[in-house]
Order: sequence, then C-alpha cells, then structure tokens
Amino acid sequence: MTAGSVGRLGYGLAAMFAPRFMAGRYAPAEPESVMSLRGFGGQYIAIAVFTLLAARSPHLARPALLLNVGVDVCDAMAGGFEVREKGVGDAVALGGVALPAINLATWLWALRKLEP
Repeated sequence: MTAGSVGRLGYGLAAMFAPRFMAGRYAPAEPESVMSLRGFGGQYIAIAVFTLLAARSPHLARPALLLNVGVDVCDAMAGGFEVREKGVGDAVALGGVALPAINLATWLWALRKLEP
C-alpha cells in the first residue's frame, strides 16, 4: 500500500504543481489540460494520503485498496477510450492504459495479502 501510494502521490504532486511539465510527457498536451491536470493531481494527492493513513488501520486498509482499484479501473478505461480515439501510435494514450494496469496489479496484490 505504501509503495503504490507514494507513486500515486508523486504523480499527483507533479500534476498539481508542474502541469506544464507533465503535459505532453505523461498527460495530454491540449492547452486546456493544465487545469484538468491540477484537478486530477489534487484527487490523486487526496487518495494517496488517505491510503497511506489507511495502511496503518486494519479497518480502513480494505476500503482504501478498493478505492484505489476503482480509480485505476476507471483510469485504464479512460486510457482505452483515448487509444480508440487517437490510435495505438499515441504513447500518452497507451501509457494511460499501461500505468493504471500496473497500478491495478499492485492494489490487487495488496488486497490479496489482506485476506485471511
């Protein structure tokens, strides 16, 4: 949980505080993307902080992991829509599927470790 949250927090902080750097490298480069990246970054920061805190609580760990699973399923779907629209040659769109899929595997592994 900690490793996945630190990664999410890093991406969220970069999206919030350096959206122009992120645009075109790790996110779409449309002019309107700066505000969207900041908002997205804020959501990622909040989820990461909640998950880091929840990692210390037996009662909150499972809900936090399920929240992260849901986020990455939706992120992968959004990336899939971008691939469908822009084609498989768009590296940012492909990353929008691959990165959430990797994250999803992390959360599912951690969730499995919680099971008795």
